[in-house]
Amino acid sequence: MKRVIATILTLVMLLSCCILTGCSTIEPVDVNSENVWTVLDEYAAKIGYKNKDLVKGTVPERGDNAGESTGPDIMYELPDITNYPVTVKGTGEINVEIFVPTENNGSSIVKFIEHAAKEFNAANIKVDGKTASVSIRTLEATLAEDYILSGAYTPEGYIAANELYGILMNENGIPVSQVADRMVGNTMGIAIQQKKYDELKSAYSEVSIKTIVDATKDGKLGVGYTNPTNNPTGLNFVISMLSYFDANNPMSFEATTDFSAFQSAVPLVSYSMEQMKQAVNNGTINAFVVERQAFSADSDLSKNFVFMPFGVRHDNPLYAVGDVSAEEKNALAQFAEFAAGTEIQKYGNELGFNKDMTYTSTVAKYEGSLIKEVLDVWKQAKTSTGGMSVIFVADVSGSMDGDKIKSLQQSLLNGMQYIGEETRVGLISFESSVYLDLPLGEFTTEQQEYFAGAVGKLKANGGTSTNDAIVIASKLLHDEPAENKKLIIVLSDGQTGSGYSLRTVKDLLDETQIPIYTIGYGSNADENELKEIAGINNGTYVKATTDNIGYLMKTIFEAEA
Repeated sequence: MKRVIATILTLVMLLSCCILTGCSTIEPVDVNSENVWTVLDEYAAKIGYKNKDLVKGTVPERGDNAGESTGPDIMYELPDITNYPVTVKGTGEINVEIFVPTENNGSSIVKFIEHAAKEFNAANIKVDGKTASVSIRTLEATLAEDYILSGAYTPEGYIAANELYGILMNENGIPVSQVADRMVGNTMGIAIQQKKYDELKSAYSEVSIKTIVDATKDGKLGVGYTNPTNNPTGLNFVISMLSYFDANNPMSFEATTDFSAFQSAVPLVSYSMEQMKQAVNNGTINAFVVERQAFSADSDLSKNFVFMPFGVRHDNPLYAVGDVSAEEKNALAQFAEFAAGTEIQKYGNELGFNKDMTYTSTVAKYEGSLIKEVLDVWKQAKTSTGGMSVIFVADVSGSMDGDKIKSLQQSLLNGMQYIGEETRVGLISFESSVYLDLPLGEFTTEQQEYFAGAVGKLKANGGTSTNDAIVIASKLLHDEPAENKKLIIVLSDGQTGSGYSLRTVKDLLDETQIPIYTIGYGSNADENELKEIAGINNGTYVKATTDNIGYLMKTIFEAEA
């Protein structure tokens, strides 16, 4: 009798759970590339959504470069510089602040420079009879550049991943002068899975850059690289490829045509190295562009991949920025000389730097505005296959109430300026139910007004059916033009409590192949869930702070547009 009662209670609990949470406990349906859209339609029909009335709102002022990924004319989206505190504070009579941008090597370059700075400051080195010191501030590479380009904040020194960034700043009207061509040795290159490397060697006799190009065009190799507009390694790779196609004139018709043909066969241009690694793990790519130090420091990569140096060296040159005084420039030079010493470089060796030291750049020196032209060519090559359709999925559940919903609204409004008018944009919100706040449409002036109006009406209340909303977004994007690139951007604290579980719909979302970016709000954001959602189709997760969200939106559109 007890067993019968227990069985009945179990069934009642399962039924209650199904009613309350949208049947989140049901087993996932088998799904594949042939039935994915049929299954998606079935799930979407079960979930359903409610249409909201359209109301026009006030569109934030768009700068001259609205809809483009470059241009420092809009500054309000930059986070406050205090979000990136000084990690080594110099107290000398002559103190110079140095930006240390992070990139593929994560914290390794930061560790090296901070170590060198602490030792330098402790040495009490004199410059013109005064004690010299350095202060170190760490932030992302593109963010560091944007602070300088916009004039929002200018340090005395800047350590770029490679010399191309120094050239790029000069092209943008920021006077920089190279103090040292190397703080610690590094290179860029292409990592190829060992098995694939062996296959290529057998099929093409050797593995060279020509092999990589030919194999990519032939569909025998899947190469990924990071976006050149916000990543030094990606910029290096694109410039180096153009130089490979025509060493004398990387902007020639032959070079740009050959690059476009190569780019059309590339399966992934990623937002971040984390996104790249996800693509390797799920089999989207089997070769990718990476820094040598990051490759050497990762035992799995070193064991399972072959590294081929390529392009401009990544020796982390030091630049003086703007109108620095003679003694400040001397202090920077003294720091560079100190860091070049045996003991400091020994620490760099321990971190995995100073490999391939005999490798020389395959790219000629650049002059004029060539890097800007290169980025224009890249954008044209990347977007030549079609337009873009984007749905923002906004969490308006009760847990988002207060500062989080306000930050979400501000991020959506700030992000508007980075969306081109030809992009098709829609907005979904969700709590226990899913709402279509704005149907997809070209981001014309009228669509922008409706978008701003919909954002202004968002209010936090109710449960959190995150995965239901993503399913609806995927369904709506499937109905978009087939040639368009599709993208979902989820803004949430990740605390799903109703609707379908991620386990139930994960395979379905995977088969849609629509990238999902997730932006997490608040100190209590469920990062694990948001990261898992982003990892399904080579999206990525970024954590939002109160005032950096608009900038995060900018970098996402730079990576995907």
